[in-house]
Amino acid sequence: MTTLAEPRRSIRPIVLPPALHYALHSAALTARNVTFVLFTVIMPVTLYLVFSAIYGGGADAGLASAMIMVSMAAYGSLGAAMSGGAQLALERRSGWFRQLMITSVPPRSFLLARAAVTMLLVLPALLLVFLAGGLLGGVTATAGQWLASLGLIWIGLLPMTVLGMVVGVWVKAEAVQGVTTMLLLALSLLGGLWFPVDAMPSAMGTAALALPTYWLGEFGRFPFLAGAVFPWAGIWVMLAWSVLLTILGALGYRRAAITSRR
Repeated sequence: MTTLAEPRRSIRPIVLPPALHYALHSAALTARNVTFVLFTVIMPVTLYLVFSAIYGGGADAGLASAMIMVSMAAYGSLGAAMSGGAQLALERRSGWFRQLMITSVPPRSFLLARAAVTMLLVLPALLLVFLAGGLLGGVTATAGQWLASLGLIWIGLLPMTVLGMVVGVWVKAEAVQGVTTMLLLALSLLGGLWFPVDAMPSAMGTAALALPTYWLGEFGRFPFLAGAVFPWAGIWVMLAWSVLLTILGALGYRRAAITSRR
C-alpha cells in the first residue's frame, strides 16, 4: 500500500517594512560601535562616580550626588542623541540618499526611523548613570521621582536628536565627527552640565538660559528638589530649538537629496 507524501509547507520569510528594517539594522550597527559605547555609555558613568566622590560629600550628600547624577546622565545621553548625525553622514556618502530616491517609501519615514533609533539608543546612557546613582552614589528617591527625572531628560533630548541629524545632512562626512564633538562639549559646558551656571560669569549664565542643554539639566533635577517650581520657560526654549532645527534639517535633507542625484 502506498501513501501520498504530504506536500511540504513552504516557510515564508518575514518581510519587514523598509523603514522598520532600516531602523533595526541601524540600531544593530550602532550598538556594535565600540567608540559609541565607550563615550556615550561607559564614560558618563565613570565621570559620575569620580565627580560624586569629589563633590558629593557634606550634609546633603544624597542631594548633591543626585544633581551630579542628572548632569552626567544628561551629558552621556546628549552624546548618544547627537551621534545619529554621524551615521546619517556615512549613509549619505555611501549613496544611501541616491537609493532612497528610487524607493516607494517616503524619505520622511526613513528620517523618522533614524530619529526613533537614536532616541532608543540614548536610554542605556541614562539608565546606567541612574543605576550607578542609586546603587553606588547614595541617591535615594521615590519611584515617581526616578521615573519623572528619567522621562523628562529623555523627552528633552528630542531637539538634540534633530541637531545631530542637521549636522549629518549639512556637514561633510569627514568633518561630522569633529563638529559633533565640538558642539557636544560646547553645549555641555555652556549649559551647565559640567559646572554650575551660578559659578559662570554673568554673561555666560545669561546665555545658558537660551540653550536646550541648560533646561535639559533643569528638567532632570526638578523631581529631586522638594518644593521646586517646574521650569516652564524651558518648554518654550526647547520648542523654539526644535522648530528651528527641524527647518534646517528639512532644508539640508533637500539639498543632500538634490546633490545625490548628480
